[in-house]
Amino acid sequence: MVDRKIKILFLIICTLQIFYIFHFRSGFRYDVIKNPFKENSGIVYALSPKVIESKDLLKKHKAIDFDLSPSLKIETYFYQRSIEFNYPIRINENSKLIFFSSEEDIPNTCKLIETGKYLKLTNC
Repeated sequence: MVDRKIKILFLIICTLQIFYIFHFRSGFRYDVIKNPFKENSGIVYALSPKVIESKDLLKKHKAIDFDLSPSLKIETYFYQRSIEFNYPIRINENSKLIFFSSEEDIPNTCKLIETGKYLKLTNC
């Protein structure tokens, strides 16, 4: 009888420990588990808003390829994530669609297509 009570107590403690780890220590989000097969499920937790905005702008304008301004290419995190997240839309050095940061000045040869919160999409 005592052995059975110890096993039940052990199971309760283990369950509470798992809940504690998921809820307070790991940063685990239940939204990701609720919708695991929906498109873009959990991207808000994995990517910066700047990268998400780049995909939204490219989809909106039905882009085939794009390029980044030199200052955005220097930002290694943004450069890598924008290439990976925007696939199958590829980065192309000869593309006419170029992203600039919202703080950057656009060259006179470029026409502003749309301005977002973080990025400007131009046609050069």
